[in-house]
Amino acid sequence: MEARAAMIRNRDNATIAPAPEAPESEPRADKHSFDTFIRSQFHHLVQFLRSRTASEQDAEDAAQESLTKLLRYRDTEPASAWKQLLYRIALNTAHDQYRNAVIRHSFDHVAIEELDIVAPEHSPEQGAIFDQEVMRISIAIESLPPKCQRVYILKRVYGLSRVEIAERCGISVKMVEKHLATALARLKSMVGNSSTDTL
Repeated sequence: MEARAAMIRNRDNATIAPAPEAPESEPRADKHSFDTFIRSQFHHLVQFLRSRTASEQDAEDAAQESLTKLLRYRDTEPASAWKQLLYRIALNTAHDQYRNAVIRHSFDHVAIEELDIVAPEHSPEQGAIFDQEVMRISIAIESLPPKCQRVYILKRVYGLSRVEIAERCGISVKMVEKHLATALARLKSMVGNSSTDTL
């Protein structure tokens, strides 16, 4: 009985530890902080995008577009998350830029006579054939090894010379020619000879 009473006294006299404070969420940054971040990142972002785009201008355009897209997260994400978001956006932007260039290339170089797409009386079926060909070529190009793909895109989509491509990629002209030959052989095997003019 005495032991029980002692336990109750000890319990009543025990110091109650304060409840742990909930961690404060990181405060949202103001417009000035965001503008400072933008200015500090532009140069680094362009450098990051140079190897993922066809030209300096494309890298700058992609960087500018990425920074503009980041603006939508200024008030919803903490400043510590901006950089990771920015580079993820930049990768997606460069990829979209590449896909758009491939599609433009396919439209510019498609075998018009075979698909008859410019004739006023062309049918929906012929339009569907054209769309399928564009898709097949795009998928085939995306399946190329990265270095081979880049050389091919620089040559066929952006029209750079072999010397310009060699300087851009830091390889020899002979290696540029090797990558182009590999790309053409693989693309022809994937999409068939009917698309030779397009490739």
